[in-house]
Order: sequence, then C-alpha cells, then structure tokens
Amino acid sequence: MNCNKKVHKCSIISTPSRPYLKWLKEGIKTAEGRVNTEKYRKIAIGDEIVFTDTQSGDYIRGSVIFKHIYTTFEEMLRIEGVKNMLPFLNDSELSRGIQVYESFPGAERVQQFGCVAIGLNIIESRIRN
Repeated sequence: MNCNKKVHKCSIISTPSRPYLKWLKEGIKTAEGRVNTEKYRKIAIGDEIVFTDTQSGDYIRGSVIFKHIYTTFEEMLRIEGVKNMLPFLNDSELSRGIQVYESFPGAERVQQFGCVAIGLNIIESRIRN
C-alpha cells in the first residue's frame, strides 16, 4: 500500500450532451485532459482523484493509472486519440478537438504549463441520469 497516496479533488462539467463523468466511468473516455498547472503536476500514479460536477453533485472517484504530459492540446489529442478524450468526436476531427479544449476556462494557460492526460481506474461513482 502506498502510504504517500493523496486524494485530489477536481471539478468537471458534465452535461446530457457531453456526459464526461459517465464516459469516464464506462471507459469510453480513456483519459481526462487538463492544463498541467501545479495542482495537476502534484498528482502521482496511485493517487486518487474525485471529479465532481458542481451543478449536479455527481462524482467519480478513481485511482490514477497513468499520467501523460504534453506541450499542447494538439499533441495530447494526436497521441491519446481524439475519440478517447472527446467521445462525441472522431479521431479524424483533430481541429475540432483542439477547439473544444481551447474553449475550456483557463485553456490559454496550456502555452505556459502544457497539458496532461490522466487515466483512471474507477473505484466509486454516483451519476444520476
């Protein structure tokens, strides 16, 4: 057992048309992409993350199974796969995927911090819908 394991709390916006929590739980979305700010740089493999939708209170809790660091959203989407990160798009829709990530609040910080794809093994969830 990893005695240094930490629990990280993060928010996520999950909507009926883009149910990110459900996709992560079901393994349809294989990684969560974030700007690699200090908060995400502190996450280690084996740590737990709780992603909570602040609107609904739905959440997933999982252990980190991988953490891949990239310099740009384009690099992340090319390597991880557009469909793996954004299941409502196809892998051929790279430019649309980049636009989606660039539309998230704070996305411009990717130029300074890069980004990270975090893979989870889901331990617990509460998703109502």
